[in-house]
Amino acid sequence: MLLICNPLLCLRQKWHVSRNWECGRYMERTLFWERSKLMPWIQLKQNSLWWGANVQILGYRRTEYFDAYDFFHNSMYSKDVCKFVVKDNYVISGHVDGMLEVQEIRGKGSFSSRNAHNSDINAVDATDYVILTGSNDGNVKVWPIGMHMDDISVPYGTIPIFPFSAHIPLSDRVWSLAADPTGVKFAVGLSGNKNKSPLHIFDIECYNESDVLRHCWRKGAGVLGIVWEDPNTLLTCGYDTYVRKWDLRTALCVNSWPDPTDATVYCLSSDHAYTMVTGTQYHSKAVLWDQRQKNFVQIYFVHESYESSPIYSICFDSTHLYAATDQHFIQLTFSGHSYDEMNYRYMLDAPKIKCSKTD
Repeated sequence: MLLICNPLLCLRQKWHVSRNWECGRYMERTLFWERSKLMPWIQLKQNSLWWGANVQILGYRRTEYFDAYDFFHNSMYSKDVCKFVVKDNYVISGHVDGMLEVQEIRGKGSFSSRNAHNSDINAVDATDYVILTGSNDGNVKVWPIGMHMDDISVPYGTIPIFPFSAHIPLSDRVWSLAADPTGVKFAVGLSGNKNKSPLHIFDIECYNESDVLRHCWRKGAGVLGIVWEDPNTLLTCGYDTYVRKWDLRTALCVNSWPDPTDATVYCLSSDHAYTMVTGTQYHSKAVLWDQRQKNFVQIYFVHESYESSPIYSICFDSTHLYAATDQHFIQLTFSGHSYDEMNYRYMLDAPKIKCSKTD
């Protein structure tokens, strides 16, 4: 989490901000909105904030005064963006037509693309040496890349993406995937509509299934989000309405947290310690969790609207929460004072948090 926190907080500020998170005290701001209904994806870095949907990916500098038109990066594509990841100096994106695109952020603006799949690329991630893609066509592919290979000859202005080195057929729609922090393994989340587990762990070098997780899945319990906590543990969320924590050393689900309204959990973000935030199916609802507790800590309805929208993507640091709904990109700020309190814990009979105006 320290890698994306902006700014870093002193001890007293940490206490004040944590109380704001717990008690539902924040300032809501819509960074921008779209007329069309989309399924956006966002990425948070220490000094930049990224939003992608429709046919563009926008990069913004993290400043106190956000301007929707003051972006430092704007990638335009011929087809809609499904998912993207910002890795080092590159934006790597998967599209509805099965194209894999890589664009340089700074420098000469190098660009490269490949026809990777026969259908939507729903999942993409990258390590220093490979790109991972997963698609509606039921396949995962591993693509070697030349971003760090100076001894190869390529045309000026292009980024070498070599032919895929591995093709892993899974016979089920791929909804999510994520490489572990060491770049040795990657996890794949499936739709769960076939008679097989919706969660698989593969070795990046030999492409075999390295860990078989033991769990009694119900049909349709697709995995929509995956976050690695460390090389041995990962978090997942999806259609079964739970956040689950897996330990590869025991091959078991070691903890789970049900959504308080029994809603599908579309996305999750973690500080890689104890804090999690999930984005859910209805009413633009985000949920704050402490992994040391069984009950949720707080609920945030990030945008008031007559129409209910899922939160399709979510991320946070110590002072801000960012959420992308179908038409709105929203920021919640927890670092200030004298915010109105929106404490929704009482609605669902969760243990009460004592909040006072002097906190």
